[in-house]
Amino acid sequence: MDDVSMSLRDRQVVAAINRSTDAGLTVTGRALFGKLGGAIYAEWPDGRPAVVTRFLGSYAEAQRTAAILGHVRDRGLPVPRHELVVQVDHDVYFVQERLPSAPPQRLSPARMEAIVAINDRFADALTDRPEVPPQAAALIGRREALAGHSARTRRVLEQIVEIIESKPEAAPHADLVHIDLSGANVLFDDTGTATGVVDWNMGVFRGDRHFALVQTRFDREWFVRAPDADPVETAAAARLDEILAERVAPDTLRLYWAQWMLHHLDRAVRTAPPETVDRHLDRHLDWHLDLAESRLA
Repeated sequence: MDDVSMSLRDRQVVAAINRSTDAGLTVTGRALFGKLGGAIYAEWPDGRPAVVTRFLGSYAEAQRTAAILGHVRDRGLPVPRHELVVQVDHDVYFVQERLPSAPPQRLSPARMEAIVAINDRFADALTDRPEVPPQAAALIGRREALAGHSARTRRVLEQIVEIIESKPEAAPHADLVHIDLSGANVLFDDTGTATGVVDWNMGVFRGDRHFALVQTRFDREWFVRAPDADPVETAAAARLDEILAERVAPDTLRLYWAQWMLHHLDRAVRTAPPETVDRHLDRHLDWHLDLAESRLA
């Protein structure tokens, strides 16, 4: 979608929200990063900035997500207040407060440590909210896709299944888990301090907050494997590897990687042209398999 079409679509979405709620929002721009090409920036009639994002789930799930985030925000956690949940045709949208932030910069080891630190603030945040679903419920990985594509994907699937089924049930955690904790979803101020965690558009989950950091590390693999990989970004990924190794028991970390890789490999396989998979010509799928094999060994 080109910029003109995206701008028109943004105005249409906000106009539909206004018709449904009398919010009186005005489109002011668009975020550079985030799911679906970035969030819509808007403004309330009183001048307060707002962000409009599409929720990747049902209206009921969006309502629950907004309520839980409001609950933890009232307790001082660095998340935006979700002020409206609105159904527009078949899509569900959040209208949320826009947290202050500085322009994005490359992710250094120091910034990675700041992401870990702000994620630590979610420890035990859901001790009084047992209705929040567990982290494993967030990951959908259909085994048939991997089993049916190639000998290599079947071998990786067998390893994933063995790890998942052999690991005993872990002690329950009550941390708030962000299921897409990418570098783009953590806001920073001008000093490099992490100030907020945004883009909860896949819902909220309870569990071990370190589970979210495995997704953070997966996300950094795109940067590590780039032909012109930035040594600073590469060092940030290495620093996160160190932190995870220090904090998470090896068998638990391996389980987390298995769960995440089942989710991501399923998506990668289903979007790969079938004729290229057996010849390993699809580099997108190939690096997923490389990563899985290295992390599950």
